[in-house]
Amino acid sequence: MKSFFPILIVLLFIASCQKPTEHKSKALAEATPESGGFSSARLARLDSAMQDWVKKKWINGSVALIARNGKIVFYKSAGYNDVDVKEALAKDGIFRIASQTKAITSVAVMMLWEEGKFSLNDPISKFIPAFANQTVLDKFNPKDTTYTTIPVKRPSTIRDLLSHTSGIGYATIGSTEATAIYAKNKITAGLDVMDDKLPAAMTRLGTLPLCIILVSSGCMD
Repeated sequence: MKSFFPILIVLLFIASCQKPTEHKSKALAEATPESGGFSSARLARLDSAMQDWVKKKWINGSVALIARNGKIVFYKSAGYNDVDVKEALAKDGIFRIASQTKAITSVAVMMLWEEGKFSLNDPISKFIPAFANQTVLDKFNPKDTTYTTIPVKRPSTIRDLLSHTSGIGYATIGSTEATAIYAKNKITAGLDVMDDKLPAAMTRLGTLPLCIILVSSGCMD
């Protein structure tokens, strides 16, 4: 797919007021918005917005699916799979969902929390020992990427991970400091990794300094 930035947005929203076991063996069927407790007029605004984003060239295309109580009340696509040849984007296209893994993982984490498997205030080190002796980035020398650190006032927790306030930076597209430090330690953004294992990467990450979460610092997790 030939594209411009941003490449693609995929909208997926599934709301259910029933128990997880209900509709377990049944395929979702398309139905009217009103049958699922939605407004056709309000959902039309979403359809219009999706078309507008394509016209404004904010995105190549998007697919949105909204389901509730076993009924698909909105399932539409807008835009193109290939902009140059105006190939329409199919509703059942395959996408690289990128950061949507955060949402999926967060739901899984909260399901485990509801089952009492852990506390949100548990330190990360309880599950990944390499995070036991955390430090915070103090001074950074961009000329040779050396740095100094100071001890953390408190360890990063599961709650911090879920709220993106853990101090863990972002490889490749993060701050100048995080990008440089992670590159030296072979911490990647997770794409096209062939010669590394996740446990090994997380063990290395646990030994690296945290960023202070400030708007001016450019640090992010």
